[in-house]
Amino acid sequence: MPKLIVIVGITGVQGGSVASLFASSPEWTVRGITRNTSSPSAQSWLSKGVSLVTADLNEPSSLIAAFEGAYAIFSTTNFYEPFFNPGTQSLLKTGQSINQYCYEQELRQGKNIVDVAAKTKGLERFVVSALCDATKWSGGKYVGVYHFDSKAHTVNYVKNVYPELAAMMSVVQLGSYLSNWQGSLGMRKAEDGSIVLSVLKGTGTKPRPQINVPKDLGCIVRAALQAPPGKNILGASFCMSWAAQFKSWCEMNGLRYGGLYEITLEQFEKFIPVPGLGREIGEMMLFEGEFGYDGGDASVILPGDLSVDCPLTSWEEYVREENWSKVLGKLRWKLA
Repeated sequence: MPKLIVIVGITGVQGGSVASLFASSPEWTVRGITRNTSSPSAQSWLSKGVSLVTADLNEPSSLIAAFEGAYAIFSTTNFYEPFFNPGTQSLLKTGQSINQYCYEQELRQGKNIVDVAAKTKGLERFVVSALCDATKWSGGKYVGVYHFDSKAHTVNYVKNVYPELAAMMSVVQLGSYLSNWQGSLGMRKAEDGSIVLSVLKGTGTKPRPQINVPKDLGCIVRAALQAPPGKNILGASFCMSWAAQFKSWCEMNGLRYGGLYEITLEQFEKFIPVPGLGREIGEMMLFEGEFGYDGGDASVILPGDLSVDCPLTSWEEYVREENWSKVLGKLRWKLA
């Protein structure tokens, strides 16, 4: 009899990747959780044999029926959504930044998922999309990487409050999305016609974990479920530095590589015109450059360490398969 996997946030990129892979397997049935089952993005799953349940992560009671009968749950939460909601500003407490608000909301939603999952009869496996505790691993140097800490603190909550759920949990720390390259990432034409890439000072040469989420996350989650629980997995298709990656990208697109152009955090903030967001992403990159994406946590393993089949996308495959016309069309002459 097929096992049931319940996917939180099936209409998102992460949930969609997991759902696509598991819906194609006769060994599994898939139930997706979304706030609006009538939306086109949600309805598209019905033709693929996926059942849908309406639930709100801010309302734990709505998750009880959604999780019922699950053998496995894949849990993900969305830190960034409030940044793009004009109504968020009116919800902030006195002196509270939008980053702090997003941290509190994501942690609260994560705890709601955990509270209900811990009481779900018959649940055998719990896979959480998370990140490391940047404040902890940097020794308090980087305290503004809220989207890392909120997810890490959800994992801590499982371990501290629900040891039985922790025993069936595996964590996938997702690397940087490869789709970010479609945003051009501060590429510019230099006066000599070469292409340069703006990066934060000191971050250009250290390998960075990156993932083709739509294609590879489902494979990583499947591998996590095929392996014993208790794993702390770096969800990466590969690891590669900005310098090596950008040089390769230029060569594959027939462009002259001009190297990296180092900028300050204040300059980087201007790349992301959403208040508070540029600073947070910049601090994340500085943390990653100094302490590593996972903070140097010795418990972290790569998907290949699971000793199960887990095909992943290479950088060269990704570049060949993507359409780069929009990125190339945005290239300007002026350096950041």
